[in-house]
Amino acid sequence: HYFIQSNLSMWQDFNLLLQAKSKDFVLKVCHESMNETKSSESLEIISSTLECSDEQTRSLLGNLEKFITTVIQRELSTAEEIAALFPEDFHKSLGSLLTKITVEMLPTWRKSLKESQVSLPKLSSFSWSVSTQQQDTSNTPLCFLNLNIKHKSGMQSVNAHLTKESLGSLVAGLKQIKGQINQLTSS
Repeated sequence: HYFIQSNLSMWQDFNLLLQAKSKDFVLKVCHESMNETKSSESLEIISSTLECSDEQTRSLLGNLEKFITTVIQRELSTAEEIAALFPEDFHKSLGSLLTKITVEMLPTWRKSLKESQVSLPKLSSFSWSVSTQQQDTSNTPLCFLNLNIKHKSGMQSVNAHLTKESLGSLVAGLKQIKGQINQLTSS
């Protein structure tokens, strides 16, 4: 119940939703809270409908987002688990409506949050070969390195042609990185 006690202003903000003209409007407000870019037009409509200031609307949207992300982070999924977050003295029908909306929209919001997370690219696979460069008359041996990188948006192939010297620099740099990682994991 730490969540409940530490968020008194949240519940006060939620009471603004009692001014909503319909359940669909409450759903739209919840959707807007999870929208990364909140438009000024949406803020004006919400403020006007709920008869509150833009500042109160921003606070409401921020607290709804906080509530929904808390549900997601705690991996809550049932109406009972979500309803347990509300204080005992919270408006019963509003609490039930917010619980119902959250349960229904949870898969969509979970997916949206997951897709919006920043993640670093990951090395999926790599291949290499050693050959001499055909255009160069000196027949300098080269390492042809192909890295397959997995990004949030898909796969990317990165190709590099390395001389003996540049390959030596790469290997030395990777050894330094490995040493730093070993130090971090052993301490």
